[in-house]
Amino acid sequence: MKIKNYMLLPLLVTIVGCVQEEEIQDVERVTAVRAQIVESSDEKVSSQYTGTLEGDKQAVLYAKISEAVHLIRVSEGEEVFDGRVMIELDKYGPTSQYQQARSTFNVAEKNFKRMEPLFQEGAVSESELDAVRTEYEIARASFEATRKLVEIESPIAGIVTSIDVSAGDYLSAGQLLATVASLDLLRVTFGINPADAASIKIGQPVMLTTHDGLKREGHVTTVASSADPVTRKVDLKLTVENKDHKLRPGLFVRGELVLKKMKDVIAIPRPAVIELSGQNFVFVAQNERAVKRPVQLGIELDGHVVIESGLAVGDSLIVSGQSYLDDDFKVRIISVADSK
Repeated sequence: MKIKNYMLLPLLVTIVGCVQEEEIQDVERVTAVRAQIVESSDEKVSSQYTGTLEGDKQAVLYAKISEAVHLIRVSEGEEVFDGRVMIELDKYGPTSQYQQARSTFNVAEKNFKRMEPLFQEGAVSESELDAVRTEYEIARASFEATRKLVEIESPIAGIVTSIDVSAGDYLSAGQLLATVASLDLLRVTFGINPADAASIKIGQPVMLTTHDGLKREGHVTTVASSADPVTRKVDLKLTVENKDHKLRPGLFVRGELVLKKMKDVIAIPRPAVIELSGQNFVFVAQNERAVKRPVQLGIELDGHVVIESGLAVGDSLIVSGQSYLDDDFKVRIISVADSK
């Protein structure tokens, strides 16, 4: 009996298809991955806080009498010297007593200057001269004290950080007038987490950065012994030298507090770690195979994590493509990334 060719064709196709399928099943899948060589490094644990610069020496000026403001002689941001008159009150006002004190002083000064040559000539006694001198000195001290009530002076050299009154304002005794802060040495206070406070030491350097990128090193001067009951923060005070006066009171700064330094540790990208059923593991490449390694995690860093155990320097850590792997999968490394 003859079998026609058109009847053999489907049978041949089926046989060939089975052979090809067996060959495909025998080809092992290869996963492309990226890796990095594990290295040791020095790391630090730090926290960032923000605050506002103030003068380490700062004078807040208040009105001591109730009187009208006659003249503002300075402006905010202006540098002033010790003794500079900043604000003048009305010297003819009902409470200033300035004109009366000045008149009394002028008379006493004139009498004293008149008596001195008379004493030299023997026309008056020493006791008479002493009486006039005492009257003059009392009048001078009284006038100076009265003058300072209406001519408000800066008690320190520095920068005017605020003027809180205007010409024409009628003041009450005790009213805030202005603030002056020194420039050579500034301070800043951070409210830090109580957990961080135990790691901070007096004298510890802290890098401060302004909003425009200016960097200056400050040093810790005090750490509060307890947290503020309202903010739940611990006050940390720092000082920073400012001889060039580039920093100004009122500037907003960010400070990086180094809480811990570690030497020769292994820190890897956090995404390289896979967590499954409460266990952490990574994949390393060995002999073109993925090897699953359980790891013990340490301190979390910025985008990285310290590995306490499970990895060694020189391992080829798989950092991309590990989500598609299992133990002993065949891998092909397409690139080796930097360790950081």
